[in-house]
Amino acid sequence: MRAHYRSLPGFEKVALEDSYVLDIEARPGGLLFRLDLFLHPGHPDFGPPRGDDRACFRPALLSFDEVRSLAWTGQGTPPARDANGEIDYGAIDEFTWTAGEFTLVGDWGRIQVNSPRGPRLDIEAVDGPQP
Repeated sequence: MRAHYRSLPGFEKVALEDSYVLDIEARPGGLLFRLDLFLHPGHPDFGPPRGDDRACFRPALLSFDEVRSLAWTGQGTPPARDANGEIDYGAIDEFTWTAGEFTLVGDWGRIQVNSPRGPRLDIEAVDGPQP
């Protein structure tokens, strides 16, 4: 049985379905998603919305190291541009896993990753109040 991403350490108080994928980089041995990450109350980095945000979003990196294999299929539709002109690939609509096999799905396609270490979620520090 496949588990939901929220059962992974560090993913308990985030919502990838409500986050924005800003970039995806696949390289030998690694996979990286650059995100505008939606945080739920109770997350250590949760704070008031910044600027015109409707909720608490923080820049973050979702990464896989020691990738043994990666398959990216259905590369989906071209990215959209948001109101600020930034590229937006949509969200991570599904993220499930079992024993070192991870599956992520969104408008950008379907990525299946084999990594013994699993994913890491790094939230970038935000200094002071944001406009």
